[in-house]
Formats: sequence, structure tokens, C-alpha cells
Amino acid sequence: MNSGMYSALSGNITAMRRLDVIASNLANVGTTGFKQDRLAFESVLAGNLNPPAIPDAQTADPALLRETLITDFSSGSQVQTGNTYDVAIQGEGFFAVRTPDGVAYTRNGNFRLSNDGTLVTSSGFPVLSIGGGRPEDAQPIRINVAAQPGGIKPVIDSQGNITLNGEQSGGLAIFDFPKPYRLTKQAGSLFVPENGTAPQVANGSTAVSQGYLEQSNVNSISEMVQMIETSRYFETCQKMVRSFDDMTGKAVNDLARV
Repeated sequence: MNSGMYSALSGNITAMRRLDVIASNLANVGTTGFKQDRLAFESVLAGNLNPPAIPDAQTADPALLRETLITDFSSGSQVQTGNTYDVAIQGEGFFAVRTPDGVAYTRNGNFRLSNDGTLVTSSGFPVLSIGGGRPEDAQPIRINVAAQPGGIKPVIDSQGNITLNGEQSGGLAIFDFPKPYRLTKQAGSLFVPENGTAPQVANGSTAVSQGYLEQSNVNSISEMVQMIETSRYFETCQKMVRSFDDMTGKAVNDLARV
């Protein structure tokens, strides 16, 4: 393949993948605790360590593209909701929740009480309490609000301790991971650690705020600008592909006349 054609097609593929990531970020602007993604590309010289994937006796572009999906774990802004079961983390760390596939972690503190008094996420996953300092030892939090007279509501202090009418009702488990984070994003705002990444109890500088939620860290204006720039880049690469195709066709036709 013509080297210029190869570069133009690589640009098209790069732009398409970047547009997919930008579209996902924009779709989750309103998702509580969502962390935006970025695609990083680097050119790698073809050689013994990076052999070009082409048949023998053919040539390839000397540079190969390697892409890496990077999640931005910076905190989003916090908004006050006034809801009793809304909680936001100030600093580093994640809430632990139990899903059908095991323990997952999230910054989305939009919680509620189920019918049996279990504190659950908006998706219905039980929120875990502190237990032995390990996620596998943590148990779902249950708050017996129905047994309290006068509609007394629980209070969650800055350390995540939950009290109801002056009595302890458990505490929110907040875990953190070594930096840089090696977490895999699941649906919505859930994360699971990669193999070999062990969670640890968040340090004392982490605090929680009752009645607040952490918003997505996606900047919609910045994402729209990047979408426009990427779309224009895609169109430029597409024009280059057409130009090389026209040049190839003209060369073939001219050679046929000789």
C-alpha cells in the first residue's frame, strides 16, 4: 500500500476511535461520579520488537500506531442536594459496592434505602460497610429507619460513620488504590481493579459530605471543541485518501496506454 495512503487511513481510524470516546464522555455529562476517558496515541517504529503485520516481500509504513485508553480520575464538582442518602467524597477514594460479579468501586454516592433497609446504589447494588479493612470482609449497610418514631433520619459524619437517633448503624467503606490507578471501567461509574491491584482503606485526609453529590468531571464545552476538531481532521484524512486513490487510478490508466 502507498505509504501516504497508509498514513491517511491510520488518521481516519484514529479520528473514528477518538470520536467514539468523546461521544461517550458527552453522553455521561450528567452521570454522577463519571470519570472521562482520553485516547493517547503514539507512533512506534516497526522493527524486531514491533514487526509490521504484512505478507512477506511487501512493504509497510515504518511507523505503527499504538493507542491507550486513559481515564481521568480527577474529582468533579460537588453540588448540594439536601438528600439524606446522597454522599460525596472529598479527596481520594471510592465507595465499595457489591455487584453480581463481585465488589466494585464508585464515586457515585447517589444512594437510597431498599425495602428491607439496605443502603443501595441507584442501580440497586448494596453499599458496603467497613469490616476488617478488606473489601471481602465488608457487609451491606442496613439502617432500621422504620423502627424509629417521628421519621428520624440517619446522620453521616465526615468519616462516613452512620448514626440513627444517636446509635451507630455502620460506616461507609472507602477504599483507595496505589497510584497510578489500574482500574477497569464498567457500566456507568463503576470500576474494578486489575489483577494484582489490592485496595486499601483510604487515609485520614479523605472525608465525606452528606447531602452532596460529585458531578461528572467531563467539561462539555471542551468535549464539543474536541469533537469539531476531530471531525475536521477526519474530513482532511478522507480527502487525502481520495487524492491518493485518484493518483493511483491515473497512474494505472496512463501506464496502460504506454
